[in-house]
Amino acid sequence: MRGLPRNGRPRLKKLVRLGTLNVGTLSETCWKGEKAKEIGEGIKLSYKGEDGRKNGVGIAISESVKDSVSAVQRISDRIMSVRIDTKEGSWTIVSVYAPQTGCPDKEKVEFYETLDAVIRSIPKDDFLTIAGDLDGHVGTDRRGVERVHGGRGVGPKNGDGERILDLAVAHDLAVCSTFFAKRERESQKMTYST
Repeated sequence: MRGLPRNGRPRLKKLVRLGTLNVGTLSETCWKGEKAKEIGEGIKLSYKGEDGRKNGVGIAISESVKDSVSAVQRISDRIMSVRIDTKEGSWTIVSVYAPQTGCPDKEKVEFYETLDAVIRSIPKDDFLTIAGDLDGHVGTDRRGVERVHGGRGVGPKNGDGERILDLAVAHDLAVCSTFFAKRERESQKMTYST
C-alpha cells in the first residue's frame, strides 16, 4: 500500500479485519520518527521515516499474528523488516521504498547495497518476502533470468528493473508480479493490489 494518510487508515483496518491480509507493507508514508502503535481493530503499525515529507516505510500486522512477531528492524526510511514465527518456521517480511527514477545513482546503489546486506543477514531457513515499491520495470523478456522472472512483466525493462533482477538472481528470489496475468486495464498492469 502506498502511503497511508489518516483518512486511509479505515481502508487498511477493513482489509485486515476482513482477513484479506495479515501483514501489509507501506511505502512513501511521509511520517517522521520510528514508532510502533495500535491503530485500531487490533492492528499494530510499525514505521520509520526521517523528515516527514518524503520516503518512509511501515508494516501493519493484524491481531491474529502480532503476538508472533519476534523482531522488528528499522534500517532506514527506505527499508524495515519484521520477523514472524509461524508453525512452518520463521517468516521475514521486508518493506522497501526504492529511490525513484531521477534520484542520484549513488542513492540507488546505497539502497541496493543496504537491501543486499539486510537479505544476507536473514537466516537462510526463513521464508522471505520483500514487498513495497522497488520503482523499476523488469519488462517481459526473461531470457537468462527464467528462474526469477515469470515472463508476465509489462513493457521494456529499465535500469532500475535490471537492479531488481540482479538482486533476485543473487538471492534466488522470484519477482512474483511476473508470474501471474494482470488485468487488461493499463492502470493495473504495473501495480498488484489485493
